Amino acid sequence: MSYLLRVSVSLRGEKSWSLKLRDEFTEQFLALHPGVEVRDRHTFPIPHLSLVEMVAGQTRVADQTPEQVAAFALGNELSEEVLNASAIVISTPMNNWGPPSSLKAWFDRIINAKTYYREIPAFKGIPITFIVASGGIFSFSDTTKHDHLRPLLVECVTRLGADDYMFVNCDPTIPLDAKELASDAPESGYLRAQREIPPAAARIRQ
Repeated sequence: MSYLLRVSVSLRGEKSWSLKLRDEFTEQFLALHPGVEVRDRHTFPIPHLSLVEMVAGQTRVADQTPEQVAAFALGNELSEEVLNASAIVISTPMNNWGPPSSLKAWFDRIINAKTYYREIPAFKGIPITFIVASGGIFSFSDTTKHDHLRPLLVECVTRLGADDYMFVNCDPTIPLDAKELASDAPESGYLRAQREIPPAAARIRQ
């Protein structure tokens, strides 16, 4: 079954710019790739790793004890979810210049012995789109030095063999939230992000 995996991070619901762009991405993706299923994974319910779970994830599946198999159950489920996706879109805000902790928890679950030690890299050939929203400008200008989110995202997916990733950048969002700027204004970061969606949505694993 071919499916688009949507990994969502924001807790702001209808007020979330990253989720609005995720939905626009999905609409364009499905228009270009009809018949593809959409699967959703929200990171908020994912707990941070316990020591037992961390050790289980560092142990090759064939060598796991029954207790470790149980401890690795969620990590195994999340890993299978990404390994079998036809495309992945990760929509997230930036929190305090970095990733929300639940997104880091998701990465900590999917980076494990099962995904890392593979003959064919886990993310090889899977198109990955990052939709990033931030209150201030961090995707360009001299403030990029304060951006610790995008470099981490690239590091995580390329460590798992990603060879096709793109960013859709929505910043700054503070003027949008304050109603100081319309989302369709020429200088709007949201409008700029919308223009970045079409080439990202066109990609699917062949």
